[in-house]
Amino acid sequence: MFRQIFEIAKYYRVNDWIHYLGYTLISSILALNIKLLNFILSAIILAYAYSINDYYDKKMKKKYFIVPIILYWLLVPFVSYFIFIISLLLLILFTFYSWPKVWFEGKPIVSTFSNAIGFTLIFILPFNNIEQISSNYQIVLLIFLLNIIAQLLHEISHFKNDKKIGKITTSVKIGLKKSTTILKIIIILTLFYSISFILPKYPIFSLYLCVFLILFLSHRKITKNERKDYKILGVLGGVILTIEIIS
Repeated sequence: MFRQIFEIAKYYRVNDWIHYLGYTLISSILALNIKLLNFILSAIILAYAYSINDYYDKKMKKKYFIVPIILYWLLVPFVSYFIFIISLLLLILFTFYSWPKVWFEGKPIVSTFSNAIGFTLIFILPFNNIEQISSNYQIVLLIFLLNIIAQLLHEISHFKNDKKIGKITTSVKIGLKKSTTILKIIIILTLFYSISFILPKYPIFSLYLCVFLILFLSHRKITKNERKDYKILGVLGGVILTIEIIS
């Protein structure tokens, strides 16, 4: 039984996205909408996103992404109309990201922004209406900026492999030097944004974020280890933000 569970987790790359359920927790608290359904829906969409990406990247032979789609439509009757629209947009976006006939993943600029938008939509999924999103726009925009940074780190660290297989990401298109420069500019902008808009409301999280961003700003070379560190430090930042929101 446990072996089967581990196999299923492997098919859907659970280890690669489980931390994004922290987004669901934070936004559920902000929206005063803490429901198990929010986490199940987010997990299903993330499982779909990663499995369809693996299938079209030739890393998986079977269409395991069909199962999350079936589960999604079984859950639809139990969610609000607003959440349904957001979740449907997510499915469309993640499909276009991986589907060869559209393949956002292999298009410069589009790949970077579509990825960041997708994970930002995961964050806003538990919100019940536009008003709730508007009242938390500072955090929503911060999540978007942090995901832009995450995607650029990913593209830079996978530069050689992407170039080899013909995947024209933003980094492959403009080169390592320019993409690293853009990455640092966005980190600096996020740093100032955090000080200006996040510090007054969440001071502890904002100060942590500043140290976190300065650390990455000091890196001369971006490798897969930096991408992994960004993920770990991001999870810790999420824990700090969650505690600060609750308190």
